[in-house]
Amino acid sequence: MLKYLTVCSTLLATPLAAESPRIVTDIPPVHSLTAQVMGDLGTPELLTKPGTSPHGHALRPSEAKRLQDADLLVWVGPLMSPWLDKAKGEMAPDAASLPLMQAAGITLLDKRGAHNHDHGHDHGDEAHEAAETHEEGHDHDHDEHKDEHAHDDHADEVAEDIRKDSHVWLDPENAVIWLPLIAEELAKLDPDNAAAYRANAMAAAEAIKAQIAETTARLAPFEGGEFLTAHDAYQYFEARFGLTSHAAVTDADDQDAGPAHLRELLTEAPDLGCFVTEPSTPEASIQLITETLEIPAVEIDPLGAELPVGAGHYNALMNNLAEGFEACLRR
Repeated sequence: MLKYLTVCSTLLATPLAAESPRIVTDIPPVHSLTAQVMGDLGTPELLTKPGTSPHGHALRPSEAKRLQDADLLVWVGPLMSPWLDKAKGEMAPDAASLPLMQAAGITLLDKRGAHNHDHGHDHGDEAHEAAETHEEGHDHDHDEHKDEHAHDDHADEVAEDIRKDSHVWLDPENAVIWLPLIAEELAKLDPDNAAAYRANAMAAAEAIKAQIAETTARLAPFEGGEFLTAHDAYQYFEARFGLTSHAAVTDADDQDAGPAHLRELLTEAPDLGCFVTEPSTPEASIQLITETLEIPAVEIDPLGAELPVGAGHYNALMNNLAEGFEACLRR
């Protein structure tokens, strides 16, 4: 009996390990950045499986359960995923929310029409000016976005940014800004580990900055070379690294520009490095364009659906994009 009481006393005296915050993310690149900040302190959940379109999705029961149980949703934002904006309001109204596209100081670029690619400007200057404009227009505390319970709280901001290209994760400088914001949200939920989250974010940011420098040097020889894209999804990467897209078959919202635009592409295209495709690009379109223009197709997935999900995903995605454009323009 004494032995039993001694064991029970020992168990009661042992502090229970604190449960890590339950974090849900929308796409693999955002999941990766969040995982880097969490480090060994926990693992974020990816709401939908890799390859799922972020623009429209009907949640499965298991996915809805993940969202309902979340303490924090880290996502691109309602402009990218209006379906998730609605689902969070209905299923997880009490969960904190970090819509990365609404973060102050990030580079935000306007959407381009499928053939409205202006080659008369410096892409680097455009990125810099867009960042300055967005920072001036959002000079406020992040706390203004705390109240995510009311569905209309950020409706004005969504309307304001409706003309913006939502593929914001493809500028790694944006990721550098997001990492400490993710750390601060985690620190609110788990203050005992706040220092670790901040340190992880700082280390991840330094690694991305180093990769930016390497990629800049790697792609510098291809400045001025043009390519055609199936989907206008790469504008942020292009602007950051001085690349030039001649045109896209579909715009940033996957809206087809129509047969007249396609005929124009096939008759007036200059010397192009390649046709940049995605896993979802129809084979018939690839064959038509590559054979007519006599250029190769190079597949570059802006979401990295085939890459392993986890902390290393984002850096691997940036490397894959650099490799893809390098292969495209090395002709």
